[in-house]
Amino acid sequence: MNIPELNVLVLGVGGNVSQGILKALALAKLPCRVVGACVSPQSAGLYLVPKAYISPFANDPNFLDWLIRICHAERIHAILSGTEQVLSVLAENSAVIQAECGALPIVSPPEILRIGNDKLATCDWLAQNGFNYPQYALGIDTNSLQALVKQVGFPLIAKPRFGKGSQGIFHIEQMADLEKVSAMPDYLVQEYLPDAEHEYTSGCFSDRFGQVRGIITFRRELHAGTSVYAEAGAYPPVHAEALRIAQALRPLGPCNVQSRLHQGKAVCFEINLRFSGTTPARAHFGFNDVELALRHYVLGEPASDLPVITRGKFARYWNEVYF
Repeated sequence: MNIPELNVLVLGVGGNVSQGILKALALAKLPCRVVGACVSPQSAGLYLVPKAYISPFANDPNFLDWLIRICHAERIHAILSGTEQVLSVLAENSAVIQAECGALPIVSPPEILRIGNDKLATCDWLAQNGFNYPQYALGIDTNSLQALVKQVGFPLIAKPRFGKGSQGIFHIEQMADLEKVSAMPDYLVQEYLPDAEHEYTSGCFSDRFGQVRGIITFRRELHAGTSVYAEAGAYPPVHAEALRIAQALRPLGPCNVQSRLHQGKAVCFEINLRFSGTTPARAHFGFNDVELALRHYVLGEPASDLPVITRGKFARYWNEVYF
């Protein structure tokens, strides 16, 4: 497809992942005109793009009609987002969106997306496909919780099945804490993987044939669920496990595998079927999977291998936008 300039709509630009997508687009060699959208006029990302809109929430019945109308008005070629709720709607309605306005949502199919969006489904999938995984139990399943305690002991980690970042996550140190979580719906309890000094995030990119075209892994430090310091490296066991997971999942484009080293093995505890918080750092180091997604999935270019990046550090800091 020969397009002199791509019109790209980025949804959810109030969030750090979608803002990272904007940064990756700014670093791309591909000419793009970027349109941003978010639910609040106070979203900083709205003021970082040439054209911006206030959008309905993704669960609003009017969201799809609004999206198609904006794509027509702005002649959008591709739709990107780092927001799970938005991606779910895009995945479920991808064919309709393409038929109505020609814009391509870059998102994995619904059946793949659900594996990452539901942390119970993530653990089930890892276990069923022979990958390393933390032992786990559903919070309301009292018998399974008791068996989990006998198997791995305390502490444990409790997290919302459909949560994001570190929201709602807490440690379970004793039986009294376990009794509290057993009364909380849609909570997952997992084996605690110690050694936060060895937590990793691996950004993977797959082409339309399911072939993994690149992986970049950072050892990271977190604050409020966001990588605030990270160091790229080879990290062979982490890289190898992320590669196996991405090959088995066959996502459309991006996939983020989060893991810790435990007893000498890389143990995955979360999968995000989307661009992730380290997207702008990856692009800065030359691993611009946002650009490759546009070239391959939208323009139809053959997918090239992304560069192997094993050096580089970054630290995240606050900044302001004035408007």
